[in-house]
Amino acid sequence: MSNENQPNIGEDYIRFHKVMTRGLAVSLQNINEFLQIGALEKLNREGFIKYVQSFSSVLHGHHQAEDEKIFPYFKDKLPEVPYERLTSEHEIFNDGLQEINTGIDHLTSENDELDSLKLLKSGFDKIDQIWHPHIKIENTQLYERIRSLNIDLEEMIRLQKEDKKFFQEHTGPTYLVMPFVLYNLSPEDRAILTQGSPEIVAKQLLSIDWKDKWTPMQPFLLK
Repeated sequence: MSNENQPNIGEDYIRFHKVMTRGLAVSLQNINEFLQIGALEKLNREGFIKYVQSFSSVLHGHHQAEDEKIFPYFKDKLPEVPYERLTSEHEIFNDGLQEINTGIDHLTSENDELDSLKLLKSGFDKIDQIWHPHIKIENTQLYERIRSLNIDLEEMIRLQKEDKKFFQEHTGPTYLVMPFVLYNLSPEDRAILTQGSPEIVAKQLLSIDWKDKWTPMQPFLLK
């Protein structure tokens, strides 16, 4: 696996960490701004709700894939990784996601916006407190080391396909999740992620059924 252009699931996960790091920062920045004025901006209300809803879905699916697929597969190959610590920290993230999901439900039900924003703030703060040290361990001790393992090309492709299928089954809706993932990445990382199927991805994203649903998120996404 010396060819940098060959598939590598470790690099896929490092890329996903970039998605979630930006999603976390953008969400907290906007929540803090909304709290200062005491309500969501009407113009971007729908888009922001969809953005944090997508963040919650993607983070939950990402950690489920790690706990149920990635960690068990690599546990024997890279036994030094503190898998139990990482899994226990996923539970802390889940606590934060519960608050975020409650805040989203309250906002969509048009409950008190200030209380809903405070719930979102509390949930995102719980995640933010341990996010960066958490992904540093995962990236340096697990994902950056996968390329040095003796995993042949067919096996790596199989792992990637299984992981993609699992992620799709545990996240949704796809018409929000896909643009959230792609447009929280730089154009360079986005091109790598869609390598091999750029026309299919573009067709889905730009179809009328999809674009009308995810377009409100655009103020929070990268171009």
